[in-house]
Amino acid sequence: MVGTGLEPRWASAPGATIASALSERDVSPSEFAKQVGLQDTEVQRLLAGDLSITVGLARRLAEVVGASATFWLTREAQYIEDRARVEADRWSQELPITQMASFGWVEKPRTWQERISVSLEFFDVGDVETWVAQYDHQVASTRYRTSPSYVLEFPATTVWFRAAERVVDTRGEIPKFDQQGFARGLHAVRHLTRQRDPEKFIPQLVSFGAEHGVHIVVVRAPSGCTASGASRTYNERPLIQLSARHLTDDHFWFTFFHEAGHVVNHALEQGFIDIFEAEDDDMFEQEANDFSTEYLLGSDGRQFRKSGPNRWSHRDVIREAVALDLAPGVLVGQLQHADVLPHSHLNRLKRRYAWNGSRLVSADIP
Repeated sequence: MVGTGLEPRWASAPGATIASALSERDVSPSEFAKQVGLQDTEVQRLLAGDLSITVGLARRLAEVVGASATFWLTREAQYIEDRARVEADRWSQELPITQMASFGWVEKPRTWQERISVSLEFFDVGDVETWVAQYDHQVASTRYRTSPSYVLEFPATTVWFRAAERVVDTRGEIPKFDQQGFARGLHAVRHLTRQRDPEKFIPQLVSFGAEHGVHIVVVRAPSGCTASGASRTYNERPLIQLSARHLTDDHFWFTFFHEAGHVVNHALEQGFIDIFEAEDDDMFEQEANDFSTEYLLGSDGRQFRKSGPNRWSHRDVIREAVALDLAPGVLVGQLQHADVLPHSHLNRLKRRYAWNGSRLVSADIP
């Protein structure tokens, strides 16, 4: 939708022209309805811009109101075009364009017309109607848990979805999904939690997923998208996307293995969006939580989670983490989640991340 810069930012329905003509001639809507062969309700819709002008109606309008049938058909076509532009303007204003530009995803628009253009280009769609069918519908139909404190805004979440897809589109083809190979390989992925630097472990994580036919993307979520992770299908392959929402290693890795649980155990036709602050008894989410705990803590995980708080000193956590081939901070997060440790204890063992533009980096490395 490329404009000249002179397009109006409003849409005037043909009904406005008709109403003005009727007022000048002191003709009531009921009289007009009889003259053009419409029901009173149809005339109301016509005046409001909700009834399209067909060729036959255009001819009757030319006879009753004046001008030519071509004039009324052109007026209708212009209204449709203007209405689509107004809708696109409203839609693009709901997108986090400023953040999208700061992340390097789009060029910063200078005008409202450019904002529409860069928004459509970002989603690779020609109009808002196509966006609704491809993205708004996709997010709306995805399983997710809501929370009064963490609202999931659809426009921002569709941006996050598309940002992950754009990353995937820059990569090469990957093989078909190998469910068993992916599940077996997850045990080795636990070793990556011990790597401090995201710029080192993320490429290895991506390579592991690609080897088994799974797209893995770590992409920053814009304001309004409160998701920690999502698992869905893209290009006929499972896609795991992570937002690193809380910027700590315990949350990042629990989210990854949670989404991996969806990929291994659940059908992804509908997909999942996970907001871990939300409380829910959803069976799928509980299964994914259990899957994540099992792969992080191993077969002794339940035993660890049932232990008492006096069991875990700084030294104990380090020793057990080494035995598990797991980052100490990830173990701390699991023990806190199980209420074995207070949430204020041993947090210094967690590794911190930060976003540098669109890159996730370590906040602990000078």
